[in-house]
Amino acid sequence: MREERFIVKVVEMHYIQGLSQVEIAKKLGVSRTTISRTVAQARQRGYIEFKVNYPDDIEPGEEKLLEEKYGLKEAVIVCEKSDGDMGKEIASYAADYILRVLKKKMSIAFSNGHTLYGIADCMKEDVRLKFLNTKGIEVLPLFAEYNMPPDTDEKDRIAYSNQNVEMIAELFHGHSYHFTVPPIVSSEKIRRELLEEPCIRETMTKIQNVDMAVTGIGTLDKDSFGANVGIADESEYDRLRAKGGIGEFLLHIIDADGKVIDDSYEGRLTCIRLEDFKKIPIRIGVAYGMRKKEAIRAVLREKLVNVLITDEHVAEYLIEN
Repeated sequence: MREERFIVKVVEMHYIQGLSQVEIAKKLGVSRTTISRTVAQARQRGYIEFKVNYPDDIEPGEEKLLEEKYGLKEAVIVCEKSDGDMGKEIASYAADYILRVLKKKMSIAFSNGHTLYGIADCMKEDVRLKFLNTKGIEVLPLFAEYNMPPDTDEKDRIAYSNQNVEMIAELFHGHSYHFTVPPIVSSEKIRRELLEEPCIRETMTKIQNVDMAVTGIGTLDKDSFGANVGIADESEYDRLRAKGGIGEFLLHIIDADGKVIDDSYEGRLTCIRLEDFKKIPIRIGVAYGMRKKEAIRAVLREKLVNVLITDEHVAEYLIEN
C-alpha cells in the first residue's frame, strides 16, 4: 500500500493541484524521472481517467474520421448556429486556421470568390495579426482575374477579382503579385505562348512553389465561379457535364473521382495544373453546403486538398459515403 499511496499522492499533486513534475520532485525529494515513471504507472493501473467535455459546436470525433478516411492533415467541421450566417462562420474558421499555421517568409496563394473574400474580412478583425511575425510574406493569386461585365454587382466585382490578394498582403505587410493573363484563352496554342512570356512564367513558377494555397470548391451550376464570370457558356458546361463533369476546382472541371475531364476546355486554361497544385505543402479547401457535397468528395478522393473546412452536414455525408 505504501507504493500505491505514493502514486496517488503524485497524481493528486500533478492533476489536482496543478504542479509540474519538476515541482513535485523537489517537494518529495526524488528525481523528476521517478515522478514521470510514477505518473506512467498510475495510467497503467487505471488510477487516472481523462474526460473532455466538448462544447456543443465542436466535433473532434467526426473530424478525426474525416482525416483518417481521406488522409487529411486536418479537418475543421463548422456547426450550424440558429442565428448565424454559415458563410461567415466558415470564413472565420478558415481565417483562424491560416493565422495559426502562418510563419514569416511564407508564400500563400488564394483563389477568389465570396467565401475567400470573407476570409480576408475575418483576418482584418483578428487581434493575432498585431503579434504575428509576418515579415517577408508573399501573397499570390491562384489564377488570373476576369473582366466582369459592367453591370456586375460591386460585391461580386471585388470577390471575383485579385483585390483579395492585395487586401491580404496589406494585412500581412507583405508583397502581392498579379497574374496578368486571361483565365481562359481561345486555343491551347495561345495558352502555351502566353505562359512562355518571361514575366508570366516567373509568376506561374512562384504560384507553383507557394507554401500554402487556399481555394474554394465549386459545382457546375449557374452559381459556379466560371458561370459567374462568364468563363464558359452554358453549352460548354452542358458538354462537360455530359462527359462526367460534376465539379469545378481552380477552374478545372473534375469528375466524381476528382479527375480532370478530357476536353478542349482544359487545354485553354492558363491556371496552375492540378498535378503541380498537389505538390504545394498546405492545400486548404474551403467549401460548404449540400449542393457541393459531391464536388467536395471528388476533390478529397483525388487528394487535391489536405486541409478541409466545411459544415457538419457535408462532413456527415463525406464520412458515410
